[in-house]
Amino acid sequence: MVTMALLTSVAGAQYKGKVFVDRNGNKTADGPEKGMAGVAVSDGQHVVRTDQDGNFNLPGHAKTRFIFVTLPSGYKLADKHYLKTDDKVKAYNFGLLPDPSSAGSSVKMLQITDTETDKYNDWIGNLKNFSKKQDISFIVHTGDICYEKGLNFHANQVTAETLGKQVFYCIGNHDLVKGAYGEELFEQLFGPVYYSFDAGPAHFIVTPMRSGDVQPSYTVDEVISWMKNDLAATDKNKPVIIFNHDLLTYNDQFVLKGKNDSINLNENNLKAWVYGHWHNNFVRKSDKTGIQYISSASPSMGGIDNSAGQFLSIEIDKDGVKEIKPHYTYLHKHLVVNSPSGKDMVLIKDGALQINANIYDSETMLKSAKSIIYDEKGNQLAATALAANTDWSWSGQVPSAKLSKGKTLTIQTELSFNDGQQYIQKQEFILPLSNHPVKSAENKATHLSLKWTNNVKGSVWKANPLLAEGKLFTATIDDANNLLCGVTALDAKTGKIAWHFKTRNSVKHAISYDSGLILCTDMEGFTYALKASNGTLIWKKDLGMKYLPGYVSGGIAEKGIYYTGSGAYFQALEVATGKTLWTNKEWTGGEGTPEKMTIAGEVIITGSNWQSLFAHDRKTGKLLWKRSDEGLRFRSSTGIYKDGKLYITGLNTLFIIDPLTGKNLDKIEAGYEFKVMATPLITDKYIVMPTAKNGVVAYDLKTLKEVWNRPTGNALVYSAPYTGPESGTVESTVVKHGHELLFGASDGHLYVVNEDSGAVLQKLNLGAPVFADPVLLGNELFVVDFAGNVYALKIN
Repeated sequence: MVTMALLTSVAGAQYKGKVFVDRNGNKTADGPEKGMAGVAVSDGQHVVRTDQDGNFNLPGHAKTRFIFVTLPSGYKLADKHYLKTDDKVKAYNFGLLPDPSSAGSSVKMLQITDTETDKYNDWIGNLKNFSKKQDISFIVHTGDICYEKGLNFHANQVTAETLGKQVFYCIGNHDLVKGAYGEELFEQLFGPVYYSFDAGPAHFIVTPMRSGDVQPSYTVDEVISWMKNDLAATDKNKPVIIFNHDLLTYNDQFVLKGKNDSINLNENNLKAWVYGHWHNNFVRKSDKTGIQYISSASPSMGGIDNSAGQFLSIEIDKDGVKEIKPHYTYLHKHLVVNSPSGKDMVLIKDGALQINANIYDSETMLKSAKSIIYDEKGNQLAATALAANTDWSWSGQVPSAKLSKGKTLTIQTELSFNDGQQYIQKQEFILPLSNHPVKSAENKATHLSLKWTNNVKGSVWKANPLLAEGKLFTATIDDANNLLCGVTALDAKTGKIAWHFKTRNSVKHAISYDSGLILCTDMEGFTYALKASNGTLIWKKDLGMKYLPGYVSGGIAEKGIYYTGSGAYFQALEVATGKTLWTNKEWTGGEGTPEKMTIAGEVIITGSNWQSLFAHDRKTGKLLWKRSDEGLRFRSSTGIYKDGKLYITGLNTLFIIDPLTGKNLDKIEAGYEFKVMATPLITDKYIVMPTAKNGVVAYDLKTLKEVWNRPTGNALVYSAPYTGPESGTVESTVVKHGHELLFGASDGHLYVVNEDSGAVLQKLNLGAPVFADPVLLGNELFVVDFAGNVYALKIN
């Protein structure tokens, strides 16, 4: 008996066919091959289930262009999930093959999005190899494959045939291109723009972007009508996961509305909405409904708000989303033991040699790590297993009693990965004869050596080290499960963790201190005031963020007022109580920007990416001026106020602006991209600015002419918007000590360079990107890397 989601007459059906088990894999329904009962098939409006012999009949409708099957759990497609309608076709047959990765009580998938490329690169190999090694069932691309070239490239290079796993595509706004109708090319390459499939215990629905660069032929009402029929033919107990290029709503109720029809997806067991479009990494879960909102940046390049390039693995079980993990692309057997290393990065603590390693591979997971210490003759002196701190950082220690000081020793680190591969690396180090290196009279240059290091058990993005009350504060992110995010305080002298406060979502920006309180705002717009001494929550405030993107900007505190938020929830809060003193009512929109607000006298400067640079009266919140010209709408970098002038960057220009009027006092039009999270450094001689692709550049403060450019290595993780291989990105602000400049880079190195020439004087390999700004306190430098390692370095 045929189960029909829409009551139609099969007698007048126009499209018939069969769903069968294609045991010989020839994509043809041969005589002995058994049909599959109960499989849903659609003509784009009507949905029916096959009878006991696998047969179906569909009536068709005015816009029928495809017949497509809802792939059942435990199977994969012998060919495609759709067949284009043609008057000459007598039967629409779909062959299926058993697939253990799609069966069982849970299923693993990968999400990629906004790849926007027509060039082959390593991220594609990362997907292929990760999928194979981790038993992934399928891959979903949530749109913005990008224009004609990108669409054709992906149809050839990012497919089930090339990746070895089923690949399902959503249509994005930039995938609606010129043709007879906006989705014409997409349909030619990838089939229907809305369809469904089952895997594991769940039902997955691919839905189209409602609008885009070219008007589509489908309407929202047509999509709703089909979704109702699709869900009516689905087991009500199955969790529903929806894929779309954009998020339907930031609210708790997912109601899709057309002109004449609507559907409440909360009433249909919706568990997650997986999307892209914003080029950022953001996951949240509704308190009221438990629905998860899951977004990822592109795997091919940095995100619009400087989010790290990645893809997501998502595990689904009967309750919905079980686990999410980000995977950063382009890294192969990456291993850097940053301590012990050479003479400068060696640390003895409580009679033990501290071992710290940053390890990452884009295609597999690290199973175990072990370090062995050898003397000059190759005799083994000590060995230890390393323990994981984060998905990058591993550490351990060995007794130092048998290790000779002043002698060259070797540390051999052995890695074992889940895919069975092994990797071994050796490097030399020397235990110092003294714990207090002395700077010679001949060498007065800044020289760094490790004082202490610790890990805060989460990744650190732009939460620069903050020193107050004898402690060092930073904040962690968790762009997956929102478990590892929060604020951590360490003893500034020893590195011992004093306290940790768990926040609701990731704290991505520079945190603030005022009147004994640590202040920060998370990605969901919740602001926290924590007692600096012990981490006690003094107050918490929902700023009223009701729309995307997630909040990544840095607030600023001064004289008892904390300025935070963006758009309609940008406001001034009383530090002591959290009371709102004023709220911006004059602008909204744009995307996330990681810049920190700048106080310029009585003016507060903020911005919105792809929107404008804004200046407000700091006492009243009144908008004084805004600018979106000359690349100033592309906001990433923080401004600096000095001698009555605001120094701030646009896309390719460094501006010197009057903060009262917004008018240019001067500018440097450069051949560099300045869309990084760093702040310009103004010395008595130079303006020094990091770049997205070319390291750091210095300009003469008086003439504004370029003096030098210090390139850095290729970024380990791409973060600056639209950057990919090869990009020498520096997201970290440069700091000055004596006649030297110090900064961390995305190539994982900490640099000491000459202020006048940019020549490298010292280069320490930390092994993980440094996005946060370093902080100087006397003769100590504090640095935090993306792996969550905090370093205190002595300046000798």
